Amino acid sequence: MRTSLVPFFFVGTFALFSACSGTKSAQQTMAEDRAYMYKEAYSAYIAAENKYLNLLFNIERMPEEEELWIMKRDQMRELEQLRDIMLQTRGELDESIQDWEKYLSELQKEVAKMNAPSKARFRNQDDLRTSPGELLPGEFAKDSIRKVQSRMRR
Repeated sequence: MRTSLVPFFFVGTFALFSACSGTKSAQQTMAEDRAYMYKEAYSAYIAAENKYLNLLFNIERMPEEEELWIMKRDQMRELEQLRDIMLQTRGELDESIQDWEKYLSELQKEVAKMNAPSKARFRNQDDLRTSPGELLPGEFAKDSIRKVQSRMRR
């Protein structure tokens, strides 16, 4: 199940990277480098795992070979080291993607600030309306009270 999610992760990461165009930020470059390192560590782990499985198959066929048992022990150590490296690179990748996302959100906030309309100076309440028939907050209550009062006077 884990190995089936890895291609989707890389496709999603690639889509995220390709969606951002223009000059690459330091955070984007770091995330891309970490993704490449993780991909290489994962490939090395899969290759070592395949060697290990092949070795187990050979041990099953020839259990009396002492050399195969020594190779198994060495291969198991290599698998453990590669797993640790892969987990470390995955952690670094996650951190760099989070840094990149923070950078992008800060950039969006800055762009929003720049594009935000300046505070308009409203002279009267009608200037606050965006369309002629719009009711301002609290106007409905005032309007309904006036209507009720006028009905009561009649």
